[in-house]
Amino acid sequence: MAVSINITKSLPKNATLIEAFPSRGYVSTIAANHMIRQLKMEQVGHMESDHLDAVAVVHDGIPMHPIRIYAKDDLVIVFSELIIPFNIVHEFSQATGDWLKTLKPKNAILLASVPGVESKEEHEIMMVSTDEPMLAKLRKLKVREMQEGVLTGMSSSLMIKCCGLSIPATSLMVETSYVPDVLASAALLKILSELLNVNVNVEELVKAGREIEERFKDSLEQMKKGQENYHELHQQMSSMYR
Repeated sequence: MAVSINITKSLPKNATLIEAFPSRGYVSTIAANHMIRQLKMEQVGHMESDHLDAVAVVHDGIPMHPIRIYAKDDLVIVFSELIIPFNIVHEFSQATGDWLKTLKPKNAILLASVPGVESKEEHEIMMVSTDEPMLAKLRKLKVREMQEGVLTGMSSSLMIKCCGLSIPATSLMVETSYVPDVLASAALLKILSELLNVNVNVEELVKAGREIEERFKDSLEQMKKGQENYHELHQQMSSMYR
C-alpha cells in the first residue's frame, strides 16, 4: 500500500490547499485544528500508510485516522496528528503530489516553524512564496521574506512538488521555542486568517492556551505510550516464532 489517500466526499474545485503536518512546537497542528473547529469544516478523507505504526486517535468519543483531510467552501486542509518519520517523507510528498494533480488547487499554503534562534523577534512569521498575489499580501502585512536558508520536512518537500506542478505555493514559518507552542500557533493563525479573509477567533486560541497545552501533552503521552506498547507486543510476538 505504501501511502494511500482516501477521499470519501466531494472536494471543492479551484481550492486553496492548506498543509498542516506537525512542525516544531506543533504549531501547524494546533493552528489547523483551531481553524477546522472554528470554521466547522467537514472531514472528507484521510491518509494512511503501512509504514506507520497502527495508531488511532479518539476525539469526543469517536476513533479517527490520525491524518485527515477536511474541506469547506474553497478550503481544503490536510491535517496530521502524527509526525512523519524523515525516511518516509518522500513517499508521503510523492503521494500528495500525485493527488494534487487530480485536485488541481489554485494555490497551496504550507504551515511550518523555525527554531527561536533563527529569529530576533518572538513568534515572528517568515515566508517563502511563489504565489505573486499572496506575496503582495504578505509584504503588505510586513511578513519577513526568507532570502537564504534550508527548509526540511513535509512542508519543504511539498513546496518542491508544487513548483514542479506549477501550483503557486507559500510556506509560512513561525518562530517557536516551546512544545506545544500555542502562542506561536495563534500568531501563525492570525496571518493565515487575514490572507484567506476568514473569520477565525484567534483571541479564543490565546485564552485557551493553557487548556490546549495540557490536552496536547496528554495526547502526546498517550500516543507515545501506545507506540511503546505496540513495539513491545511486536517484540514479544517475534520472539514466539523464532
